[in-house]
Amino acid sequence: MFALEVLSALLNLSFVVLLALRIRWAWVLGFFGSSLAVILLFDSKLYAESLLNTSYAFLAVYGWLTWGRSESASEPIISRPLALLLTLILAAAIAWLMARHTDNPRPFADALMFSGGILGTLWQAQRDRWNWPLWLVLNGIGVWLYADRGLWVYAIYSGLMASLACWGWFRWGAEVKASKATEK
Repeated sequence: MFALEVLSALLNLSFVVLLALRIRWAWVLGFFGSSLAVILLFDSKLYAESLLNTSYAFLAVYGWLTWGRSESASEPIISRPLALLLTLILAAAIAWLMARHTDNPRPFADALMFSGGILGTLWQAQRDRWNWPLWLVLNGIGVWLYADRGLWVYAIYSGLMASLACWGWFRWGAEVKASKATEK
């Protein structure tokens, strides 16, 4: 499983780097990195994280298709505050279900990573810059969660992903400023 963990982490790190650079091929790497993570996380009894990575693989296809169209960011379907509230409600419901019906040792953290990860990936596919602060928080939680489960490569990977989220925020912000300057 260690080799699977390393390969998945490398593919997903490459995904975020290419995403921050706004390179469409990032979604292909994200698809394969997430697909490998499904097996790894299920084996570690992080069921929502495993399901989340299944969702990431499907969302990578959506991202690939979406990024193949327009270069501009699309408007979020619902407001960001409402999306965050719905994400927390979903996390609480999933955590409750896992606490009652599974042997998951960290149901709330796992559920929060699941629901927040879906929202973050949707925002990435929509080129919404606010995906980056969300990923910073989620990856901070991920450092603790993966270390708790003995997934040390993934814990380090989450720390690196948090750093990349900061870089992505500033990188996408610079592009927004540049495009506004050319509009004037």
